[in-house]
Amino acid sequence: MRGKNLYNRIPLFSLAILTALFCTFVLVYEKYSADQAQARLEKHALIVADSLWNLNTAGVAEYLRLAAEADHYATLFIINHNGEEFQTASPGLSSSLEQFLIRMHLIPMVNLVAPVWFKTNIIGWIEATWIPSTLSIHAMIFVFLLMIHLVIVLYCRILKEKLLLKQRVAERTFELSEANSALKREIHERIMAEKDREELLHSLERSKKMESLGLLAGGVAHDLNNVLSGIVSYPDLLLHDMAEDNPMRRVILTIRDSGLRAAEIVQDLLSLARRGVVTKKLVNLNVVIGEYCASPEYRKLLDVSGEMEIVLDLEESVSYIAGSPVALKKVIMNLVANAAEAQPDGGRIRIATHNRIVATPFEGFQRVAPGEYVVLTVADHGEGIDQDDRQRIFEPFYTKKVMGRSGTGLGLTVVWGTIEDHGGAIDVISSIGEGTTFTVYLPVCSEALQATAPELTLSAEYLGNGEHVLVIDDVLHQREIACAMLKRLNYRPHAVESGEAAIGYLQTNAIDLMILDMIMDGGLDGLETYRRVLSFRRGQKAIIVSGFSETDRVHEAQKLGAGSCIRKPYTFEELALAVKEELQKQAAADYS
Repeated sequence: MRGKNLYNRIPLFSLAILTALFCTFVLVYEKYSADQAQARLEKHALIVADSLWNLNTAGVAEYLRLAAEADHYATLFIINHNGEEFQTASPGLSSSLEQFLIRMHLIPMVNLVAPVWFKTNIIGWIEATWIPSTLSIHAMIFVFLLMIHLVIVLYCRILKEKLLLKQRVAERTFELSEANSALKREIHERIMAEKDREELLHSLERSKKMESLGLLAGGVAHDLNNVLSGIVSYPDLLLHDMAEDNPMRRVILTIRDSGLRAAEIVQDLLSLARRGVVTKKLVNLNVVIGEYCASPEYRKLLDVSGEMEIVLDLEESVSYIAGSPVALKKVIMNLVANAAEAQPDGGRIRIATHNRIVATPFEGFQRVAPGEYVVLTVADHGEGIDQDDRQRIFEPFYTKKVMGRSGTGLGLTVVWGTIEDHGGAIDVISSIGEGTTFTVYLPVCSEALQATAPELTLSAEYLGNGEHVLVIDDVLHQREIACAMLKRLNYRPHAVESGEAAIGYLQTNAIDLMILDMIMDGGLDGLETYRRVLSFRRGQKAIIVSGFSETDRVHEAQKLGAGSCIRKPYTFEELALAVKEELQKQAAADYS
C-alpha cells in the first residue's frame, strides 16, 4: 500500500520539479536573449555612428531597416542629441499570430536604448522595440520537459501496475497456498476418516463375532451351571455329614473341587458372554497385583516355568479405579501366564503400573479415548505374535500354544471381556522374536462408591431359627439341593417350580425369605415374579440365584428390594451366608 501511494506522488513531484526547471529556464534564457539583443543594438549604434560621420544618411536608413528585420525589432529609430527623431525603421510584425500573442501579452515587447558615440561625445541614441523570438525555444523545452513528465508518469504507472500485479500474485499465491493446505487437511481428514471407518468396521466385525460367540457361550454356561450344581452342592452336603476320618471324604472332596474348577471355566464363558456384570468397588491395582503374587497360582506358575524372573515396577501413588478385584486379578493372572508361555525356556516378565492422562484420542489395538487412566503393562521378551495372529488373539479358543498346557483357550478372551466391562481399552505391541507388551487402560474412578458390607464369618451363628424360606426354581434338582441345604441350616424350606406357583403359594402363606431363580423357562422370570409379589406383599425379603451372575435384570430386582445375588453352582457356605445376611437386615414392612 505504501508503494502504491509513493507511485501516486512521484508524478506530482516530477510535475513540480519540471515546472520549476521550465520557469527557471524561461527566466534565464529571456535574460540571456535580452542581453544579446542589447549587445547587438550597441553594435548597430557603432555602425550608425560611423555612417553618420561620413554623412551617409541613405545608408543609415537602409541599415536600420535591415537590422530591424534581422533582429526582430518592431521599431528602430535614431534620436539626435536634441531628442528629435533622425531616422526611423518600422518593419512591423511578421504574422497575425505574433500580433495575437503580443496582444494577449504572451510575447513581451522590450524597449532597448544604446548611445551613439562620436569619438568621446554622445551625438544621439538608438532606440528599439524588440520582440523576443524565444517562443519556439520555450515551446521545444516545454515539449521536452512534458515528454519527460509523461515518461515518468508512464513509468510510475507501470511500476504501480507491477506492484499491484505482484500483490495480486502474492494474494493469489496465498489463496492457492491456503487452498492447498485446506486440500491437504481434507485429504488427511478423509484418510483418517477412512482409517477410522476401517477400524470401526474391524471393531464392529470383532464385536459381532464376540457377541455371537458370547450368546453361544452364555447359553452353554447357564445350562452347565445347573448341571454343576449337583456336582458341587451334593458333595458339599455329604461333607457336612461325613466324619473327618471317613475314607470316602477324599473322593468326595475331589469331586467337589473338580466341580468348582469346572465352575471357574463356566465363569470364563460368562465373561465371554458379557453376562457377568461385575459389582464395582474402589480398587487399588497395586494391591490386586500383590494379592496375585501371593497366590497359589503364581507360585505354581514359577514352579512350571523354569528360570523365570518377574519384575514389578509399580507406581506408589497409583490412582483408584472402580471394578472387581476378582476379575482384575484374573486379568493379571491370564496376562502373566500368557507371557510365561511365550518364554518356554525361561525369561523375564515386567509388570508395571502408572497413572496417565490421555489428552487426545489415539489408536492402539483399540481406540483410547481422552481421560485419566491407570495403566497396567505386562511385557515379555518371548516369541512374539505376528500381525495376522495379533488380530485374532482375543478370540475364544484361538491359540497356537501347546495343548494341555495353555488352559482353556479363553484366557485372553476373558481379559478382553473384563476390560470391556470396566470401560477400559487394551493395546498390544509385538514383534516376532522380540516379545510382546500388553498395555491395559483402566479409567480412574471419579465417583464415590459405597464401601461393601463386611462378610459374615462362618460359625454356629449362621444357623437359622426355623424361618420359613420359599425356594423358586424351574430345575428339580436345584430345588432339592436348596431345600436340603436349608434343612441342614435349621430353616423350614418349601419349593415351587415357577413364578406363577410362587405367587399362588404366597397368596395364602407368609414366608420370611424368597430364594428366587432369575431365569426360568416357560413363564415368569425372577424379576417379574418379584415385581408381582411386591404388589401384594410390600417389603418381601428375597435373595437371587443365577447362572449368569449379576445381570441388568438382577440389578433391577435389587433396586426393588432384593438382597444379594449368589451364582450357581453355590456352596453350602455361600448359601448360608447369603440367607443369614438377608434375614439379619432390618425387619421388613408389614404385609398388606
